[in-house]
Amino acid sequence: MIFAREPSHLSTDADGDAPADLVCIGNVTIDESVQPDGVRREALGGDAIFAVLAARHVGGRADWLAPLGRDFPAALLDRLERAGIAQRHDFRRDLESVRNVITYDAHGNRVWDLVTGRDHFDWMSVHPADMPDAYLRARGCLLLAMSVPSQLALTPWLRAHSDATIYLDLEEDGIPGHEEALRGIVGACDVFLPSEIEAFRLTGAADLAAAAEELSALGPRTVVIKRAARGCLVLEAGRLTEVPTEPVVPVDPTGAGDAFCGAFAATHLRTGDAIAAARAGSSVARLAIGGYGVETLLDDAIHRRERVS
Repeated sequence: MIFAREPSHLSTDADGDAPADLVCIGNVTIDESVQPDGVRREALGGDAIFAVLAARHVGGRADWLAPLGRDFPAALLDRLERAGIAQRHDFRRDLESVRNVITYDAHGNRVWDLVTGRDHFDWMSVHPADMPDAYLRARGCLLLAMSVPSQLALTPWLRAHSDATIYLDLEEDGIPGHEEALRGIVGACDVFLPSEIEAFRLTGAADLAAAAEELSALGPRTVVIKRAARGCLVLEAGRLTEVPTEPVVPVDPTGAGDAFCGAFAATHLRTGDAIAAARAGSSVARLAIGGYGVETLLDDAIHRRERVS
C-alpha cells in the first residue's frame, strides 16, 4: 500500500527563528534488538535521536527533525524533554511508529526487519515539504538513513534551497537496485559518510581505498567510510587517512553509526577538521553502544542537564 502524503503543519516555538547550527534529519523508531545469545530488548531508537544526542555530547548546537507516529509513547517524549531535545516543531503523522527488529550474529553481522514495511518507512521519513524555513538557515544539515525516495528528493532539494554544509549517510538495505540514483545524490553533499558495506555496494571496488577515491570523484569534498570497530577512513583533498578507534564490547551496537555521524558533523561544522571530527565520532559511538537503543546517550544528556540546572 502506498500512502498518500498530506502536507505537514509545522509550528515554530518561541525561538524557532534562531535555528540550531546543525539539524539532524531522519527517523525516530522503536527498535527491538536480538543479541547472539537470544536476549531481546526493546528501546527507543532512530537515527535522528542518536545523531542529535551525539552532536550535543560534543558541544554542538543541534536539533532534530523527524515525524513522530500517533502511538509514540508519552513517557519517551518526557525523557526527550528532560534531555533538552524536545521536538521543536509539531511534526506528526497519523500513522503508527516505525518499528524494527535487528538480529545480530556472533560476528557482529545484522539483519534488519522493517516491521511496518518500506512504504510506511518512506511516509515516516522527511521530504522537502516537511522542512521548516528556519532549518534552511542552519549552517549544517545531516541527512541520515531515511527511505531511498526521501533521500533522493531531499538531498538535491536542500542543495538548491540552503547554503548549509550537507552531511549524507545512506540506508544500507536501500542501496541494492538504486545504486546509480544514489550515486547521483552523493555529488550534492559536502561530506559523505557511508559504512564499509555501503561503500562497496555503491562502487563495487576491490578495496576501501579505491571505493573512497571513486566516491570522492562523484563530488563531495570529504568522504568518511565507517568501519565499526576498525575505525574509519577519511579522504579529503586527495589524502587518505586511517583513523583508528579503541574497540569495546558492545551491549547493543544499533545506532553506533548514527552517533558517529552526529558527533562528526557537529565537530566538523565547528572546526573544519575532518580528522578531529572522526575521532569525536568514534568516541561518542563507543559510548552509544554501552546500552540498549539510545539509553546511554539519553541518560548522559539528562544527567548533564540536571547537573547544570
